[in-house]
Amino acid sequence: MTRMNQYDMGRAFEYGIASQIMNSIPIKIFENSSMQVAKECFNKMSEDEKRKIYRASKASIEFLISKDNFFNNDYLEIQIQSDQTGKSGDVRDILIKNNSSQTEIGISAKNRHYAVKHSRLSESINFGRDWFEMDCSKEYFENITPIFTELRELKTKGIKWRDIPNKKSKYYEPILSAFSKEMTNLYLRDPFQLANGILKYLLGAYDFYKIIKENGSVTIISFNLYGNLNWGPKLPIPNRLIEISMKENSDTTLLMTFDKGWQISFRIHNASTIVEPSLKFDIEPVGFPSNLSRHIIEYT
Repeated sequence: MTRMNQYDMGRAFEYGIASQIMNSIPIKIFENSSMQVAKECFNKMSEDEKRKIYRASKASIEFLISKDNFFNNDYLEIQIQSDQTGKSGDVRDILIKNNSSQTEIGISAKNRHYAVKHSRLSESINFGRDWFEMDCSKEYFENITPIFTELRELKTKGIKWRDIPNKKSKYYEPILSAFSKEMTNLYLRDPFQLANGILKYLLGAYDFYKIIKENGSVTIISFNLYGNLNWGPKLPIPNRLIEISMKENSDTTLLMTFDKGWQISFRIHNASTIVEPSLKFDIEPVGFPSNLSRHIIEYT
């Protein structure tokens, strides 16, 4: 059996969720390449993993059907979305549409994976503009450009990340420090735009249910930012950044704490074997408003 990567596992779970919905309610299937890829990934799984996907999918979808009467509508259609939709502010993997009322709900299905974005930093990426429509400063780019220039030179030599013994102190930490300083400066420039905009960038422009499969349990979370879901109250969106700090006992993870209960983790790392002139974040909400609806189901 070929060892499956995170992408294959994630796509397989998307197909498991979609299949469970199709088996639970009358619904039309929108056949596209994403549905086919997800099905192929599912078919590549071991029989044991297929059973886990089935049990996690069954438990989570039965729960959502019991809580959200949207699933009781006629004229429903289901589709799995392309990965490209995430780049346009839609983090939902699965869409269920009511073609009669032109309404829809979405599901983000993840296999042992809590990050919401994997954004990159480089000397050519204006993260402020991309994330919340505020340009990064000239000083920020002046600080980071020499570091990424050096990484580009290492790439031309074919150097591997694992062969750089001091990569954290030489590359990760200075970039993370520059990012933290620039975030602070951008916040001082327009507090509401940053605090409000960054959450919308991370969680997207649409409400959705997030289903996260672990070994033996599945978690369902209602990210009801705009009030369009029937399970889970509408969540408050932050207006204020309270603190930027390093995670305890970590030199690669930054924590941004906002009002309304939100806290976001930014873990910087490389995402390749050979050195590249960019670094990547795993961005994950780790603190939530007190009214967040979250349900955990054990499955066997």
